[in-house]
Amino acid sequence: AALLAARSALVLAAAAAGIAAPIDGVTTALRDPSVLIDDVTYARRIGLTGKLCIHPAQINDVHRACAPPEADVAWARAVLDADDGSGSAVALDGHMIDAPVLTRARRILALADRG
Repeated sequence: AALLAARSALVLAAAAAGIAAPIDGVTTALRDPSVLIDDVTYARRIGLTGKLCIHPAQINDVHRACAPPEADVAWARAVLDADDGSGSAVALDGHMIDAPVLTRARRILALADRG
């Protein structure tokens, strides 16, 4: 919490510059995966996209915590399936699907494919 302002500023600066959001620093609790998962979950919530690991035992937990939820993956697939390729907005379940939504869907699927 002490670094929230600085971390948030980094996320905003990266977005403004059009570059990837930063990743979070290390969690030193090597013997308690719940602390690591809580840290990663918090970091993702404030806009960070990953987590530095200091031990190989942390890698799988970080990958799982950074993976998009299955509901998001299903949504992203539905969005891309609804796209007719015309470059025009289309509707899906009463919601407009346009270029930014397609970009978000592609990002979600790219994250899911990394796991």
